[in-house]
Amino acid sequence: MSAGDERPHRHATGRSPAADGLAIIPIHGLPDVRPGDDLAELIHAAAGDAIVDGDVLVVTSKVVSKAEGRLVAAPTDPMRRDAFRRDLIDRETVRLVAQIGRTKIVENRLGIVAAAAGVDGSNVHADEIALLPTDPDASAASMVGAFAVYGRRIGVIITDTQGRAWRNGVTDVAIGAAGIGVLDDHRGGVDEFGNELVVTQVAVGDEVAAAADLVKGKLAGVPVAIVRGLDAPGLGSMRPDTTGLGSVGPDSSAPGAPDHGAPDHSTQDHSTQDHGRLRGGGRSLIREAGSDLFRLGTDLAIELGRRDALAEVPAGHRALADDARTVLTAWQAPTHAQAALRDAFLALLAARPDATSRSCVPGHLTASVIVLSADRRHTLLTLHPRVGQWVQLGGHCESRDGTLAAAASREAGEESGIAGMELDPVPVALDVHPITCSLGVATRHFDVRFVAIAPDGALPVRSAESTDLRFWPVDGLPDGAAADGLTEAVRLALTRVTARTAGR
Repeated sequence: MSAGDERPHRHATGRSPAADGLAIIPIHGLPDVRPGDDLAELIHAAAGDAIVDGDVLVVTSKVVSKAEGRLVAAPTDPMRRDAFRRDLIDRETVRLVAQIGRTKIVENRLGIVAAAAGVDGSNVHADEIALLPTDPDASAASMVGAFAVYGRRIGVIITDTQGRAWRNGVTDVAIGAAGIGVLDDHRGGVDEFGNELVVTQVAVGDEVAAAADLVKGKLAGVPVAIVRGLDAPGLGSMRPDTTGLGSVGPDSSAPGAPDHGAPDHSTQDHSTQDHGRLRGGGRSLIREAGSDLFRLGTDLAIELGRRDALAEVPAGHRALADDARTVLTAWQAPTHAQAALRDAFLALLAARPDATSRSCVPGHLTASVIVLSADRRHTLLTLHPRVGQWVQLGGHCESRDGTLAAAASREAGEESGIAGMELDPVPVALDVHPITCSLGVATRHFDVRFVAIAPDGALPVRSAESTDLRFWPVDGLPDGAAADGLTEAVRLALTRVTARTAGR
């Protein structure tokens, strides 16, 4: 253990998280959850008084996705459905880790490494495909807050099914959590024989997720289970009861929710609190790519190494990559999802010295700009001729740019004809999307998005690269903007500009 990583010695207590035993109780009687349903209310109604203080609700991510509207309409024809699903996988992917045949192991927008980026066509209607929740930790925190309204202090773990390296079979793991520590850090502790524990961290959240799946199963239609008996900080007063409780079914007492408005649970931080040596939030279980000894599959690592050895990276692109690393390392991501994307960008920059060049086929950095009108009421968009959609201004980096901000400023000026734009050199958002470049090569754009203010009265002039160019109301963006991440980028840009203006 290095001097910079010293921790005070502490003797292990010898007590496990469930020393008195566990009860794992399935909750039966939940209906087919649909977008807009109040999932906490449905669980409360099905379980009734069976949920007590100190329980942990283990909830399959699929029902969370359904309630939160993370269902995508899909073709019912098997071949078209499969092709559509694979396109969704590409859209949700930020980094390819390994591939055997058509099976891809990838890192998705949440930073989770798994097969198919979490895109799932099982346990949904034949004309739908499910994506993972946008922020599983926030979903868990919202449910903890909802049950607080019902008078119950509980923990919540949201799970997904994953395979495991070097082992056959799948198991459930925790991808979101609130109200319970999910990573038990024993580093710096001392065992009963006086040996210091140097690397031991116990994935309590994953252990609980796997245990709960024994009663939930994959085909039984039981997406929620109660785990009782955990002695974990962050939970309510513990009342372990392992005396053989049976399944909770539709006949159980199920009083309605209290007749008062639910609080805004998004303002309550249930998800990332640490409790002593335990860390909270499902994201704490994700090992970042930069510190992962196995961040790439062997075949892909060999191929990337071969390309690196053969690549002659111009000095300009080396300087651009250095600037990108500096900017992104210092960048304060506005959301957990954006933080996961930043890690993926930095992993690409670490793996590929030519990551800012369009010749980097696995994917390369691009720079774009959310151009706002002087009154902040409109944003300038271009109709991209190749993709046929309205997008923000931007494009590839050139070796002469020097910095990402300079690349973004150049692209915005070239595509709009507007001089004198005031560009904020700190990015507002990141995005990854698949695209086929002009040479017909399939790749990904790791887009770094900035914000700029156009001068008052600026008149844009369409370039040869655009089919159309116009200002759109920020509250009336074209169809498809939300799916492409444009709506979120504009929101973050407005938030940044408002904050900067208020700070002057």
